[in-house]
Amino acid sequence: MMTMMTMNNPTLVSSHAQLDLWPPPRPPARAAPAPASSAVFVVDNVLREPKRAALFAFLQEPGWKFGWKSSRKRDLFSFWHKHFAGHRNASNEEPYACADELLRNAPLVFELWLSLSQSVFRGHTLMRAYANAHAYGGDGTLHTDSKKPNARTAVYYPHAAWSPDWGGETVIFNEDKTDIITSIYPKPNRLVSFPGCTPHVARGVSRSCPELRIVLAFKTIKEANE
Repeated sequence: MMTMMTMNNPTLVSSHAQLDLWPPPRPPARAAPAPASSAVFVVDNVLREPKRAALFAFLQEPGWKFGWKSSRKRDLFSFWHKHFAGHRNASNEEPYACADELLRNAPLVFELWLSLSQSVFRGHTLMRAYANAHAYGGDGTLHTDSKKPNARTAVYYPHAAWSPDWGGETVIFNEDKTDIITSIYPKPNRLVSFPGCTPHVARGVSRSCPELRIVLAFKTIKEANE
């Protein structure tokens, strides 16, 4: 059973939904409740195990490029990045809807997006899709993804297993960047979503971590008429 938790600065509400995100419902027998636009929400057990394993295997294939940064102007350290669809740099590229591009470039990733778009992301337009990978020493830094109030970020953790000793949490801060709202453990087959204007950081993995911390990211815009 998929489990969805909603966090609103910092109240936590837990709910259970009878939703099977794989394969996509045709049409959904019951629409998922739309989280509040300001909410941080977590969805567990997103994919059936064969689909999770296939997606993770795809993400581990060649095509990674090293040198990506959370903030190119101020970060000292880089990490691995794999681009699937959408604009790469908002400062010199016009953002565009990229679901069709994702279908062409990465069908397995598109299948996950299609399922999400029919449930917890109903009414959202996909603007970017990519994967990041962190090794020990390649830490991210605190940043936001968008200034638009209707933008959201989703992060999916595709690993088969993860240890609490390995670090790699996604940490959400308040608007003033003075305190932590919540910290999301990278539990396998979990997805977290938050407003694009929310300060957040991918904490580095520990020295004892034998894995690359791979995540799949979706960036969306909520349609105004929804």
